[in-house]
Parts: sequence; C-alpha cells; structure tokens
Amino acid sequence: MSKVPSFSQKILSRRTVLLRGLGALSLLGIAGLPGCAYVNQYMDQPPGGVGPRPNSPGLGALARKHNQIYGAAVQSDRLEEADFADALQREVSIIVPENELKWYKLRPSQNEFDFSGYHKLADFARANNIAMRGHTLVWYEGNPPWLEAALEERGAAEKILKTHIDRVIKETSPFIHNWDVVNEAVDWHAEREDGLRESVWLKALGPDYIEMAFRFAHKANPNLTLVYNDYGTEQGDGNGRRKRQCILRLLEKCKREKVPVHALGLQSHLHADMPLAGTEFTEFLHEVRSLGLKVYITELDLDISKLSGPADDAIHLAQNYLRSYLDMVQKGGAVKMLLTWGLSDRYSWLRDKYPDLAGMLPLDDNLNRGPMWETLKKDWLKF
Repeated sequence: MSKVPSFSQKILSRRTVLLRGLGALSLLGIAGLPGCAYVNQYMDQPPGGVGPRPNSPGLGALARKHNQIYGAAVQSDRLEEADFADALQREVSIIVPENELKWYKLRPSQNEFDFSGYHKLADFARANNIAMRGHTLVWYEGNPPWLEAALEERGAAEKILKTHIDRVIKETSPFIHNWDVVNEAVDWHAEREDGLRESVWLKALGPDYIEMAFRFAHKANPNLTLVYNDYGTEQGDGNGRRKRQCILRLLEKCKREKVPVHALGLQSHLHADMPLAGTEFTEFLHEVRSLGLKVYITELDLDISKLSGPADDAIHLAQNYLRSYLDMVQKGGAVKMLLTWGLSDRYSWLRDKYPDLAGMLPLDDNLNRGPMWETLKKDWLKF
C-alpha cells in the first residue's frame, strides 16, 4: 500500500516579481489503458540521461520557450552550497520553499512570526530573476506545538487562521502570486463520507476551514492564484479512486459556493511500482478543468525503492513510468507549470528512508543532469 510521506520525513530533509518572460508570469497569476498496461506501452523506449552539459539551457529556460514553467522545491540552507546554488540558478525559473512557509517554521509562538528562511530564499530568487510560489497556508501536519490547544474555542481558531493568512500574504506579496492554500485535506482512509482528513483544523472549525482559508487568502490579496494541493490522484487502485472522487466533490462544492479556488495541484510523488489510473485519471482531470480550474504538477519525484534488479535498471525503468504519467496527465489537458520536490538526489527527502536511492529527481548527487532531466525535456517539454 502506498502511503503519504510522514511529517518527520518531509521536515528533516524536504516546498524579481518578474519572471523570465511575461508569458510565464501570466501562468502564475492570473485516454490510455488503466493500470499497469498503461505503463507497458512505453517499456521499449530507451532510457535518457545527458550528463552535465553546464552551458546548455536548463529545464527552466527550455520551458519558457513553450510558455511553460519549471521549478523545484528548495530549503534555504542549501543556498550556502555554491555548486547547488549555481545549479538552481541554471535549471529553474521558479522555486517553492520546502518548509520555510509552513506553520512550524513561521510560528515559534502564537504571537511571533519568523520569516527569516523565506527572506533568504526570496532574496536569492530576486537576485537571479527566479519566481516563487507559496506552500502552504493550511496543512494537517507541520504545525507548531502550541497550535492545537490554542484552537480549542471556535472563535479563537477562526481568528488564529485569519491572522496567520493575513500576515503571511502581506509579507510575501507582491512577490508570490501563486499559493497552495490548503494541502492534503482529503484522506483515502477517512471514515467521513466526504473523505476529509481528521486534523486540528477539522476538529476546530469543521469542514468550513477549507472555505475560510481560501476566502481569507483571496481577501488578503485578490490577485493571487489559489491552489488546492493533494497527492495520490494518479494511482490506479481503490485509494486513488476514492481520492479522485472526494477531491472532485470538494472542488465542485467550492465552485457552487463561489469559493475562490483557481487550480488543483497534483503533488505527483510517484511510486514506480504502483499501477496508474489511466483513463479514469484523465477523465478526472477533464472534470476538474470543466470547473474552470487550472492543473499544476507541484511536487514531482520518483520512488523506485520497490523496483527489483540493479539500481541503474530500476532508474531507467522508472523513467518509462514517468513517461506514462506525463502522457496521462497531458491527455487531461496541458500542464503549464511543473515543479519537482527538490532538484538533486543529494537532497531528496526520500533519502531519509532509502539512503542509497537514486534517480528521484532531475539532477544526481553530483548535480549532473540525470535520466529524469532528459525525460522531462522530451516528454513534458517535447524538445
């Protein structure tokens, strides 16, 4: 059974106002076969892998040629490593803080905000003409120890949520135009009919917390693109099916009630041993788009830990899986923004569980371009 990464795994090693092109800025602001058979049609394709090529255009520059956006999640302390900072500047046109805008980082106490990590990333981005998106305003994990007790009374809970969102949006505007407002509100194991995950927010405010968060963010800055972000929708099992059904009902409810949700973020933490949903997934994306919502890939990486055989073979086999996924997603409509959850295997959060794992991200440990880099170039960007 595929599981979402735990908070401890995400935390320990894990998301100028002008972009490099006006087309990219506008994107920010403003039927295959089911299951394994969907992967098999790609098995005869040769693996990619291009090596360093430091002077050739990075994925961000290539994406701009098609009016698309490529980026990666970054932790602020990684910028202290010159080789990594250089690779980041070379490869991306947008970054997202892995942890620096999560509650546990921003709110050491109820009356205190600490934006130091965010500002370190934002200063780097501005200096290198790299855009930035926000992650995340509301999540069931990543919360400071004081929060749960402070949310016991509904009125206080609503005030705490509004104060947090107002302050964070004010601090990050106008630089950040695109926000993951609510992250992972749906749980495929939830006992509730609506599939909402048990959390401190659901306990304090009921299902209304989702609508509140989007309305507070929109009121704080009406020019933002506001995103609901979740994982597992691509999976071709009962868990993936329930996730798609519950997320679609949630988004339909938001649109009926005129909640300002503008996009769905597909996290895309892919498990290369997990069957893909094929036509069920593309139909889900068509339904999402019929609501007037954009679709982004927000946290792409590849977990190949359960693939058997030599490591190099597993890495290349996983690229065939990624090709299948990208084809499946794009049959549901063009995806104009794609971010990987990290740039280099060196800093993948998956290393907490699998220290020797490789091939999860576009660059290898030595910051050379690996097979995923080539797959994204050919199968997403079509170069």
